[in-house]
Amino acid sequence: MSALIIHYFFVQSPWSFFGFRRAVEIAKKHGVDIIHKPCRAGDVWEHGGGVPLAKRPKPRQDYRLVELKRWSEHLGIPINLQPKYFPIDETLAARTIIAVQEDGQDVTKLTETLMGDIWLRERDVTDPKIIREALASSGLSTEYLEDADLPGTAKIYDDNCQSARDQNIFGVPTYFVGSEMFWGQDRLDFVDRALA
Repeated sequence: MSALIIHYFFVQSPWSFFGFRRAVEIAKKHGVDIIHKPCRAGDVWEHGGGVPLAKRPKPRQDYRLVELKRWSEHLGIPINLQPKYFPIDETLAARTIIAVQEDGQDVTKLTETLMGDIWLRERDVTDPKIIREALASSGLSTEYLEDADLPGTAKIYDDNCQSARDQNIFGVPTYFVGSEMFWGQDRLDFVDRALA
């Protein structure tokens, strides 16, 4: 199986959450690997000209809520439109995912659990206890939480962010099939077609 989908995302992005399971299913459907690359929102926005949510004009903030509700209903994913713990510093969660991935383990369940903790269950994934519980419920060792602070793990996180800049990513989720970029969970049909 060759790695044909590269997936850049923020752990706390609702759009990344909406697209996550579908992207994994598309990879399975076509028998290809999907490599998940969590990265920092600030790095992506700074390079791509994006603006943090709180600094966007009110009409854009209001319409974002309309679209979140629309997609939530369309996909059958009943998210909290304004979760208690958002925005957050997702560094520890992202690095934990990386630590698991670097050990050759599947990060699908862990990543989806952490995203769901934010958007479905009103849980604070900056809290090591919550991450530990997510690891355990995903059948993974809680020792990966300690690995999140290793210099090598931090470097991979930084490398993901640099790679996002090098690829001219300006938002998430962003998927690559070969050299072709697809921005947004609403482009997953095109990812599917590109692999057909």
